[in-house]
Amino acid sequence: MLKRVATTKKRSAKNSRDKNFVAATEKIFAVLEAFSQHPHSAISLEEVTQAARLAKTTAHRLLYSMQKIGYVDQHQENSKYMLSQKFFELGRDALPYQRLTSLAKPFMNALMLRFGESLHLGVLENGLVTNIAVCESQHPYRIAGVVGDSNYPHSTAMGKCLLAFLSDQELDDIIRVHGLPKRASATITNRAQLMEELDRVRRDQVAANIGENMEGVICVGAPVFNHEGRAVAALSISGPSVRMEQGMETIKKEIKRVSLRLSILLGYTPPKIDAATAATVNVSNT
Repeated sequence: MLKRVATTKKRSAKNSRDKNFVAATEKIFAVLEAFSQHPHSAISLEEVTQAARLAKTTAHRLLYSMQKIGYVDQHQENSKYMLSQKFFELGRDALPYQRLTSLAKPFMNALMLRFGESLHLGVLENGLVTNIAVCESQHPYRIAGVVGDSNYPHSTAMGKCLLAFLSDQELDDIIRVHGLPKRASATITNRAQLMEELDRVRRDQVAANIGENMEGVICVGAPVFNHEGRAVAALSISGPSVRMEQGMETIKKEIKRVSLRLSILLGYTPPKIDAATAATVNVSNT
């Protein structure tokens, strides 16, 4: 506790000399840190006061204000405080992808400028692959979705990247709910064939959708892994077949390389990779 108090005082002294710093911000987050120290129970005003190292009147006013705007609840029986559902909804809906999209955007812009085609960053939500970031091609004839758009995963490159790293049970659940509907002439609608395709994706760390989700469109994608080694997203580049097919091998190599660099920024430690690939993975540049 002494170490924490000393650190808090040192931080407060430093911030007090910063004319752009709003002192109330430090106090609000001190209250939030107090809640983090009691993750399994509601806490009293006295506990907030002690943990946040604030005057009792200040802690009470902050809690009252946070309750007034809906981010803190207070028990009627014992007057103790807890973070509200609204607070957790804020974290669930807005924050999980914020860092990911911020890190990915420079990579996406660079790839769009290099290849001239649209880039998408997607995640698996409710069994569908959903766009969380889009960098749209400047070609008059282009293929680009919008943030929030969803597609069946079995017919998309991003979807295959995400399906490939699910457990058998998770994969079975998605197929049971959504099936394998035919989206275009080349859509994989056979489970055994899909399993073979996902095996290739796991081995090669890259996926392709050649006219499987939309006629005349090619999409190439690669998985993005987090610090736990879990495929949390996929990055893809999409365009008309007449333009994409000319540089498919180069596009595959680049989308795989960039996705690996993004994964490393998220804390991923890749397994041993060959020297040629290692030489291209430099997280200090986009």
